[in-house]
Amino acid sequence: MRPLVPELRFPEFKGPWKPARAGDAFRNSKAKGEAGLPIYSVTQDRGLVRRDSLERHMGADAADETNLRAQPGDLVYNMMRMWQGAVGMASEECMVSPAYVVLSPKKGVSSKFFDYWFQNRHMLHQLWAYSHGLTNDRLRLYHQDFAKIPLALPDQPEQEKIAAVLDATSRKIALLTDKKTALEDYKRGLMQRLFSRELRFTRDDGSAFPDWEERKLGDVFDWVQTNSLSREHLVDDPASGVQNIHYGDIHGKYRALFFQSKENAPFIAATAPMRDIKAAEFLSVGDVVIADASEDYADIGKAIEIMEVAPKSAVAGLHTYIARPKAKSLVLGFSGYLLRSAPMRKQTMRIAQGISVLGVSKSNLEKLTFWLPHPDEQRKIAAALSALDAKIDALSQKISTIEAFKKGLLQKLFV
Repeated sequence: MRPLVPELRFPEFKGPWKPARAGDAFRNSKAKGEAGLPIYSVTQDRGLVRRDSLERHMGADAADETNLRAQPGDLVYNMMRMWQGAVGMASEECMVSPAYVVLSPKKGVSSKFFDYWFQNRHMLHQLWAYSHGLTNDRLRLYHQDFAKIPLALPDQPEQEKIAAVLDATSRKIALLTDKKTALEDYKRGLMQRLFSRELRFTRDDGSAFPDWEERKLGDVFDWVQTNSLSREHLVDDPASGVQNIHYGDIHGKYRALFFQSKENAPFIAATAPMRDIKAAEFLSVGDVVIADASEDYADIGKAIEIMEVAPKSAVAGLHTYIARPKAKSLVLGFSGYLLRSAPMRKQTMRIAQGISVLGVSKSNLEKLTFWLPHPDEQRKIAAALSALDAKIDALSQKISTIEAFKKGLLQKLFV
């Protein structure tokens, strides 16, 4: 039997929490919608949000009188996804889908407290256990079953104290996330201005750098063979000692510059059916790894530049090309940003071929043109952009740390 006191508790509160059921805390509100009220939807990551703020396409709205009405402080959950945390608190009077359940708090109940409690691992398991369906994708939590869920309930002052602490943590995460988003937007804008030559650096003495020279990728890069290992032959265990950069990780995991000591690329399994790797095929500092396949135009041809790698310790895998600089016309740290710049991305998307899966060929990549600045200007561009990346990474780390702290609180502050 679970104890009726949380692992972590504020000293001013004594005694066990009271045994109860979810139905003791909430009633099922079936109030009907009314024309003119905003329509909200439940999401798993953002709670209850205005439907018109969602990027995905939404189906036609039900009639106003068919929708349910939620009052400020009501909790609304998606019957099919409640066990995954698809619940949120109404911040204003609104309408929601009749496929949702609207929970109206009873006297002595803090909705904010329960909004957080429903994120607790034990509570999510309870929500899953009381849902009905043959498979997870068909599970539904009806109100009559939700009302039976056993729980332990503290007095309202303790509920509010717990909610306030978690609110403060959530606000800190939101502020850092907003700051990170602003920096990312600034970086995108700076890259646009730099690589369109709208904004130029000057020499240390204030004089102008020479004009940029037009080049083709084939003029400055040679192509190196990669392996064809799919994700099934990659593992997290570094027993083989050889990391394998996968095209999917280039799409969504890595920044423009790759530092082996910081990036946890998967490793080649010892049992992988792979031919011997030639010395020239191992990645070297300055190499650019290009993803040659994607289901999304936004990712096709995305690239990373190898900034740090131990000798014979990493290769590039399935659906990638390795572009190796021919000469010293490219400064280390510049190519990764160059290939992610808007002018290069637009050209790459134009040469992509395919329907469900897009691809780019080496011969077409070689023909892509770009403007190459003086090496000293390249260094200044790379330094400015990498400094922004460092700030973004530092914010990401702070966010991850506070999220982990919040996750721990969610486990320890609730019964």
